[in-house]
Amino acid sequence: MDANDPRMNLIACEIDRMHYENGQTGLQIAEQWIVSHINALLAVTEARAQDPRTYPGFGDGTTEETARRIVARLLDAGWRPPDTECLDVPAIPTADL
Repeated sequence: MDANDPRMNLIACEIDRMHYENGQTGLQIAEQWIVSHINALLAVTEARAQDPRTYPGFGDGTTEETARRIVARLLDAGWRPPDTECLDVPAIPTADL
């Protein structure tokens, strides 16, 4: 998305807007955010091992919360999970009625 794209007006985050204007894709921006978030989570977890009251505003930092944030960020960036036809998964058994 370039700076003249009318969708740029819909981007509320100034940092994301700056990245788009510099030619990055939504997925590249999401990847940078995910790496930063995981690094912050690791730093908070390490600090809380020493003092559990450290970084009270960060939240619980649970695996579930982190996974939700990552998936939400990827979906916001335009990523979509592949169709099940593209995956090498076993067939779902059907119940004989």
